[in-house]
Amino acid sequence: MKTRLYFLLSALLVTATGQAQSPDKKTQLLSQSLPDVAPLLEPKQETGTPELQTRYLKPLSPAQAKELEQLQSMAAQTTHTAAHEDPVAARAAWILGLLYLHGTGVRADAAQARHWFDISYDRGEPMASAGLAWCELQGCGHFPDPSQAEKWIRVLEKIDAPRAHYLTWVSKLQLSPINGKNGMLSNRHLLVSAANSGDVHALIELGIESASLNRTDKALVYFDRAAVHSQIAADNAKLIRDRQTQQRAAEQAKKSKPATRADAQTLFKQAQKYHRGEGIPANYNEAVRLYKMAERLGSLEAKRMLNLIFARTQPDGQIDMVWMRQLANADVTGKTPHFNSQSAVQLLHREPTPLYDLLPKLWKPTAATPG
Repeated sequence: MKTRLYFLLSALLVTATGQAQSPDKKTQLLSQSLPDVAPLLEPKQETGTPELQTRYLKPLSPAQAKELEQLQSMAAQTTHTAAHEDPVAARAAWILGLLYLHGTGVRADAAQARHWFDISYDRGEPMASAGLAWCELQGCGHFPDPSQAEKWIRVLEKIDAPRAHYLTWVSKLQLSPINGKNGMLSNRHLLVSAANSGDVHALIELGIESASLNRTDKALVYFDRAAVHSQIAADNAKLIRDRQTQQRAAEQAKKSKPATRADAQTLFKQAQKYHRGEGIPANYNEAVRLYKMAERLGSLEAKRMLNLIFARTQPDGQIDMVWMRQLANADVTGKTPHFNSQSAVQLLHREPTPLYDLLPKLWKPTAATPG
């Protein structure tokens, strides 16, 4: 009798345990399938546009809340009407696509953006071809397809040729990543053509390129032209001007008086800018050269940084680029160097996407958000 009771209780216990654990097992199986898919749905953008980061939604202003409600109402009519073209619904769907793409006023959702771009184009909004081209290049809930992007770029070329040329440049860059900088140069004529016609994103790209070559005056020309339609470009221009002012002050100080502790500190700060890429692309060789000059003038900070840099080099004695990148935010002002995670490094920025300038003014922040 005791044996039968024992087996009965054991069976009930096993059943209860299985029921309690089954949801966890399903969840576990689901979670095991996500890592392989998620990176493909949200690829890192390393060929011309920065990755869109998840942001907390800001409260909508009364005007934004009213417009969002109107957009959703007008766009929703597209599912209840048989008419092929509906300019009002097409425009509403187009703007909703832009909002979902950039996470402005709504949660960022690339698949939803693609959905509204499709509806917008079907209802007669020709600019929706730009959204569909971008989605094919980056993948909006599916694998990127450059060949399909080319189809939409050809449509876009009839209504916005400069933007079409810029997207073609992006597409060719993505198709030949192995060529690196050579790939950029071989298709540079597309970038120049788009910039000459006033495309904001091409102007910013050429501005960054000029700054990387230390052609700051030329970079300013590009950024200033783009600044009319881009706060990002205006911020880039300010960074370049600040850098020029600092350089002129440093050069004037050298001419007017003998080297002093202040000069050593100026050189050290200039070296940090090249090390961190503050307002300019990082240049480790130039950073080391300036650190050495600052050390010769008596900078203890420069000496500590050089000790760190050459404490870990490659087997052939060359600078270890990975180690240099890690040292960029090292604080060497004290006797014991440490890493400062709060260091604010100023960089030249691009727009979040080549469609950002098409967002209505109501949905753009009054100032650029640091990237």
